[in-house]
Amino acid sequence: MSDNREMYDEINALVGSIAKALEMEDKQVAQDLESGAIQIAMDEDENGHRFIAVTRGDRTARVYQGAIQYDRPPGGSEG
Repeated sequence: MSDNREMYDEINALVGSIAKALEMEDKQVAQDLESGAIQIAMDEDENGHRFIAVTRGDRTARVYQGAIQYDRPPGGSEG
């Protein structure tokens, strides 16, 4: 039987990154992912860099390895 701890570490890192991007607690992010309130999708930007697109309500962010880019700034206001 193989050890799946590395997979769990990666999932925890992803949940933590989503929590940071959406300014939420990890536990709430996990619950919202399970309920479908947070949507995630793999995507690629115009420069060929892969990212996770995260959407919750009207807030969206791109979670790159080591960086977060907001399509709508935290707090919900633009500009």
